[in-house]
Amino acid sequence: MHIVGIIGPYFSGGNLRKIEHNIANAQYVMQAIANRFAENRLVGFFCPHSHTARFNVLAQAPEPYYHLLDETIYDRACEGFVALPEWPHSSGAKRDVERAMAQGRPVFTLASYDDGDVEALLDELDEWARALDESC
Repeated sequence: MHIVGIIGPYFSGGNLRKIEHNIANAQYVMQAIANRFAENRLVGFFCPHSHTARFNVLAQAPEPYYHLLDETIYDRACEGFVALPEWPHSSGAKRDVERAMAQGRPVFTLASYDDGDVEALLDELDEWARALDESC
C-alpha cells in the first residue's frame, strides 16, 4: 500500500464553522480514496484533519506541536500527497506542499470536489501507485 498525505486548510483563523467545513472536505476525499482502493489496497491515506480533528478545542497543545506531529508522520509514512482545492489559501497547507516538493515527493492537486475531478484524482493515484509497484 502506498500512503498519500492529505493537505488542505484546517484552522481558518479559528472559525469553528470553517474548521468543520475543512474537516468535511478532507473526509470526503479520504472516503473516495478508501472506496476506490478498498479491494486492491493500492493506496491509503493519512490526514491530520481527522487524526487530530477538533483538538484546537479539545486539547491544550500549541499549534507548533501539531505541525511537528504532522511532519513526522508525513515523513515516515507518506510517499505522495494530495493537495485539496483550497490549499493555496492556507499558510500551513502551503508549507506542507512546499516541503513535499522540496523532498521530491509527488503532489497531486485536486481541482475541485466535483465528481469528475475527484475521479480524475483517483485515476492519477492509481496510475502513480501501479508505476511505483512496477519499478520495484
